[in-house]
Amino acid sequence: MLESLFVKSSDLASIKDTEHDEAILVLPYIDHELAVRLEVVLRERARSPGLVILVDDDKRMGFIMAANLVYAWTRSPYFGYLAQDAFPGDHWLEQGLKTLKDSKSGLLAFNDGRFFGTVAVFGLAHRAWLETIYHNSLFYPEYKTHFGDTELTAIAYMRDKLVFNPNCLLVEVDYRKHEQPLNPEDQELYNRRARTGFNGLVTPFDPEQADK
Repeated sequence: MLESLFVKSSDLASIKDTEHDEAILVLPYIDHELAVRLEVVLRERARSPGLVILVDDDKRMGFIMAANLVYAWTRSPYFGYLAQDAFPGDHWLEQGLKTLKDSKSGLLAFNDGRFFGTVAVFGLAHRAWLETIYHNSLFYPEYKTHFGDTELTAIAYMRDKLVFNPNCLLVEVDYRKHEQPLNPEDQELYNRRARTGFNGLVTPFDPEQADK
């Protein structure tokens, strides 16, 4: 079943060459008490083999950098990402893996209760597909706090490699989310990259026009 491993971001190199036959997931966090409580529920409800690496970000490197390093330093057929504000439905990982495999897609957007599959806020991907995007990174590494998942989702959608199953439930539970503004530098970077098709990965588009 699902196993777990706690590690500090200051000691993240200790996970190098970690492997799993099915799936590895990364969960960066800053609230240790919340992460410990979440880890128990994730394991009990996964109903599937896997390894979740919970990264206590004591160095404050940020979600994107922590996730990218865990992705680069591990090996598994499937790789996923979630955060400390996720709460799983029963069979969340089993359903996610089955949906991804059956659909032969590249990226699964978990049902987070907000975006209904249009943004993979929490996601599960086939590594072979991820390697066609940024090679050794999960997210485009120049983002600081936001839009890494948005860009990855947009690429998957435009390549017809995005899948959504409402039964794959990882709900985002953040009672102050509406108070947290987006990083304007990340938003500008996303808009600029979208107009180039993310450096030629997809057909260029203008997200500001698309929102009108």
